[in-house]
Amino acid sequence: MSDPTQEPAAPPPSASTSEFIATFAATLAAIALLLLFDTGIAKVDARATKSHAATEYQVGESLSAQGEIREASDHFRTAASLDRDQSIYTVALAQTIVAQGHAADAEQLLLPLLDRNATDGATNLAMARVLAKQDRIEEAKSYYHRAVYGVWPAEAHRNRSAARFELIDLLAQTGDKQDLLAELLPIQDESPTDTVMRKRIAHLFVLAGSPAHASDIFRDVLRHNPRDADAYVGLADAALAMGNYPIARADLTTAQRLAPDDSTIQTRMKLADSVIAIDPTQRGLGLDEQYRRSRNLVQMTITSARKCLGADAPQVAAALDSVSRSLVAPSGSIPRNQAIDENLSLAGALWRMRAERCTARSPSDDQVLALVQDRIGQ
Repeated sequence: MSDPTQEPAAPPPSASTSEFIATFAATLAAIALLLLFDTGIAKVDARATKSHAATEYQVGESLSAQGEIREASDHFRTAASLDRDQSIYTVALAQTIVAQGHAADAEQLLLPLLDRNATDGATNLAMARVLAKQDRIEEAKSYYHRAVYGVWPAEAHRNRSAARFELIDLLAQTGDKQDLLAELLPIQDESPTDTVMRKRIAHLFVLAGSPAHASDIFRDVLRHNPRDADAYVGLADAALAMGNYPIARADLTTAQRLAPDDSTIQTRMKLADSVIAIDPTQRGLGLDEQYRRSRNLVQMTITSARKCLGADAPQVAAALDSVSRSLVAPSGSIPRNQAIDENLSLAGALWRMRAERCTARSPSDDQVLALVQDRIGQ
């Protein structure tokens, strides 16, 4: 029999479905708020880091413009470490490292960027400069082309044009006439309207061994401005390269009349006069003068070759001495015309040998001789 004084136990508390859902929703909301808070903090921190990196980069740019390369490098390094998404920071760092004489270190910085984005124009341009600094010319040319045809987020046309002209300058410095001409022809087809640019392109055509192209451009410039002294100088350079020395002299005379204070014109006139004075193929010369000049041309070529070959190759110097002693002289059995031709042939062979073995030497050292040899070689 149950105890009437004892109350029955209360049933265990239970939550309704609506209360459970409300509690669960509140928990999720709290978690979401915490995540949003953390994300917001992270974004603020990321923005602050990127802002700091941008500031460091700007300071580096300013220092670099002032020639403070080492200090600029420190700021670029900080920017690159803070924000690895901005390849421009690493590119700037690499360029300052190259300027300090550490091209190999700069190359190692740029390789991961190119692995990540092989078409980035700025990175390819920086790599081209690094390789050119190391005299790895063929590799540098490849990266210059990638820069020309690569992706540039802003001012693509200007940046591609700048990269192409850097490549053109490199080709002009290395004397790579064939590749230089290949780069110039597309630019000529674009028909730039800037007169200064057109004259620059024309001068480069002379270096590329295509003076006829240069002459056409300079004449067109003069049609628009007949008083452009620089265009007349360029026209004279083209005429010199084509072997038209008297025409070159006349163009320089016109240029001097238009710009009497330009000392470079007088220097070129002296060059033209020197070429006219030694060229054995000039019209109007008698056989005796042609022969004298042909012997002199051989002697000048031997002297030029000895300057760059003699000290490094004594056996070559001995051979040159032997040639000098056995210059072709006319006799009863050798007509003077034949002696002249053989002297010219010998001078040409010596010049080609010099060109093959003295590639590191500047042709400006023997510019008069080079012009005459080029004309005879034509």
